[in-house]
Amino acid sequence: MTESNDSRTRDFLAVSSRTDVGMRRSNNQDSFSVASATTERLWKSRGSVFVVADGMGAHAAGELASKMAATLVPQSYLKRTEQSPPDALRDALLEAHAEIRRRGESDEAFRDMGTTCDALVLLPEGALVGHVGDSRVYRLRGGAIEQLTFDHSLAWEARRLPNSHPAYQKLTNIPKNIITRSLGPTDSLVVDVEGPFPLRPGDAFLLCSDGLSGQFEDSEIGQILEVFQPEEATETLVNLANLRGGPDNVTVVVARYKSEPVWGENERESAKTERWSEKKAPIPTLAWTAAALAFAAFVPALCGLFGLFGKTGPAIGAAAAVLGGLFVALFFWSARERFFAKPDEWAEKPRGAGPYVRASAVPNASFCEKVADICDQLCDAVREQRIFAPDWDGVANARAQARTAFERGDFAVALRADASVVNYMMSELKKASSRRR
Repeated sequence: MTESNDSRTRDFLAVSSRTDVGMRRSNNQDSFSVASATTERLWKSRGSVFVVADGMGAHAAGELASKMAATLVPQSYLKRTEQSPPDALRDALLEAHAEIRRRGESDEAFRDMGTTCDALVLLPEGALVGHVGDSRVYRLRGGAIEQLTFDHSLAWEARRLPNSHPAYQKLTNIPKNIITRSLGPTDSLVVDVEGPFPLRPGDAFLLCSDGLSGQFEDSEIGQILEVFQPEEATETLVNLANLRGGPDNVTVVVARYKSEPVWGENERESAKTERWSEKKAPIPTLAWTAAALAFAAFVPALCGLFGLFGKTGPAIGAAAAVLGGLFVALFFWSARERFFAKPDEWAEKPRGAGPYVRASAVPNASFCEKVADICDQLCDAVREQRIFAPDWDGVANARAQARTAFERGDFAVALRADASVVNYMMSELKKASSRRR
């Protein structure tokens, strides 16, 4: 059962998000959030924020942990307006970690609860990723899909070991779902911040829990992103994950960057009244030099004018000017990054080592055959169980279109046609199941 489905489209960004309990779980411990930039200033200073979290622990504990992460991370990031986006993203994840840990320690029922968390921020400078755990962030570009995150799992950590390491052979056979980092359970935490990855019109980004990535090869995810727009992509991915067994909760968020944003008058006007601070441009050194000289001359002149301190007035004034000038200089030097950093400074120093995996996203015969086989099995099951009466003529036409396209080598059309049958059947099946309750 799909617990939440959200689809939003702006002139420059199309977004769709979906979470599903899966086929074998009784509750959904995944959570997600979408905070799209609605004004020009917000887009330029903080961007659009997307989060996916996969909770761990007892039923209520894992669900609570993921919901806290999905809520706290974007809130904390957006309020940290005096920090650069990478630093704000890192500290937002650390703040969520601390809050989840405090909540777990305050109630025995929630002890040791935790969650993975992936946060994607899209800004004019590019895409930033904050990452803890084995949930993933992908980017589709130019017919290829790239994994922008490194799985914090024993299986992936083993990749960092040389073949000659004594533990290498043992670690290569460990289960894929043993993670090494999460928000909540541990005292200390290292957050990976990756990027910025350049942003181009046509790029599509996908965040997902391992309930999705565990049921697909990277290339298969890429082919679906290549063929479908965000709303159809999230629907197809969730349905196919469930039809492949659905052993876990499935959550996916897709954001496609369509073009450079064009802001209307209302969006620009509302931006003027918001409190999203922008980094102040550096004030020229000459201006500060002139201000310091004026200050140095003003104090002794004032002391001499009023005859303060008698004959020693000018000397005392000069000393006060020097000390005051040193104090002001030290203050502004210590606060230089906060007050005078350039807006694009952080974007010139990319963080992390991603992308970590790259695979073709061009539709191919192998994946089309797999989807067609799933489609056959689904149609056979509906005929046998007679749960509902589908439009068999429409199904037959779509299947015929898929076969014809496959034979001529147009795998994108074949994949789209068979996937449309899968989505139609699954939608009708859910409606029938709801009516029977």
